[in-house]
Amino acid sequence: MKQLLLLLLVTVGLYASTHTAKVLEFINSGGYTYIKVQDGSEHYWIAMTEREVEKGDTISYNEQGWMQQFHSKTLNRTFDKILFASDVSSNKKAVKTTITPDVMSSKYQQKDTITIAELFAHRERYVGKKVRVRGVVTKVSQQIMKRNWVHLQDGSRFKGQDDLVFTTHDATPTKNSVVIAEGTVVIDKDFGYSYFYPVIVETSTFSVK
Repeated sequence: MKQLLLLLLVTVGLYASTHTAKVLEFINSGGYTYIKVQDGSEHYWIAMTEREVEKGDTISYNEQGWMQQFHSKTLNRTFDKILFASDVSSNKKAVKTTITPDVMSSKYQQKDTITIAELFAHRERYVGKKVRVRGVVTKVSQQIMKRNWVHLQDGSRFKGQDDLVFTTHDATPTKNSVVIAEGTVVIDKDFGYSYFYPVIVETSTFSVK
């Protein structure tokens, strides 16, 4: 894969601010939904994991981080600035959907491990620290951007976030195996090419227990 495009990450912070805005236009591409919104007198683009929205919808969302000169490879388009957002909800669709409650506990948790929900809920507490999470391997991708990617779930979730990604240069566990994954927590990680993670665990190792 080509050398990653280095981007400037600014104004980061977990749920730093909540916005309510009107959808002016939107594009679905590469697993993301890009939305141009009208937020008061301002117009700007936001991006989040792919979801259903319609022109004219009123949506609410939380800030994760502003990016300048962000290039989307799948769109072949560079945005002057774009806000990565989470927990987007449409006022029109809120009547049709049921709020999924947070689940902070996990049947896989052991004395020396934390849950995925705990990590997402208190991510700033764990920045730069090593954590251990026990759960089920749901997906493994080999040698993408010179590293291996392992997705873990443990039945817990926080604000809809229930999938935690671990990267490693070492051997990976098999899909559906129950493992303890250990690594260092990084937040607001942007690899370019639409690979943006509010929380990711790097230099990871895995053990079967």
